[in-house]
Amino acid sequence: MTQQNFDLAELQELKNQFSMLDMKLEKQRIINEEMIKESMKEKLSYIERWYKNRFVTSMVAAPVGGIVFMANGYWGFGILILLTGLLEFFLNRKAYNALDARNLPGMNMTQAAENIIRHRRLRSITNRILALPLIALIVWTILIAGGYVWNLKVIALTLFAMGASISWGLYEMKMNHKRLDAVLEQIKKLRE
Repeated sequence: MTQQNFDLAELQELKNQFSMLDMKLEKQRIINEEMIKESMKEKLSYIERWYKNRFVTSMVAAPVGGIVFMANGYWGFGILILLTGLLEFFLNRKAYNALDARNLPGMNMTQAAENIIRHRRLRSITNRILALPLIALIVWTILIAGGYVWNLKVIALTLFAMGASISWGLYEMKMNHKRLDAVLEQIKKLRE
C-alpha cells in the first residue's frame, strides 16, 4: 500500500511538473507570436510611411511644382508635372490598396501571399507606366536648366542629381520588397 501511495505521489508530482512545463511553453509561444506580430507591424508601417510620402509628393509637391512652372511661363512642363503627379497617385493608390498592409498580418498565408504578389505586379506596372513621363520630365528639366542650350555642365549636374534620386527610389523599393518577403515569412511562422 505504501509503495502504491508513493507511486501515486510521484505520478502526481510528474503531472504537476508537466503542467508547469506546458504553461511555460504556452507562455513562450505567446511571447514569440507577439514579437513576430510587432516585427511585422514595424515592417508594414515603414511601407505605409513610404506610400504616404509618395502620396504627398504626387498630390502636393507635383501640383505646387506644376503651378510654379506654369506661373513662370512653362505651361507644357507644368501640365506634364501635374498629369504625372495625378497618374502616380492613382497607380500608387491601386498598389497600396492591393497590399492591404493594415490587415496583412491577420490574413491566412494564401491570402497574404496573393496580396503581396498582386502588389508587386502593380508596382512593376506602375514603374513601367511612369518611366515615359519621367524620362520626358528629365529631358525637359535639362533643357530648362540649361536655358534650352546644350550646356554640358548643366546636363551633367542635372543627370547626376536625378540619377541619385532615381537610385535612392530604386533602393527604397528593393528594401520594401525585402520587408514584404520578411512579413510573408513571419506570417508563415505564425501559421505553423
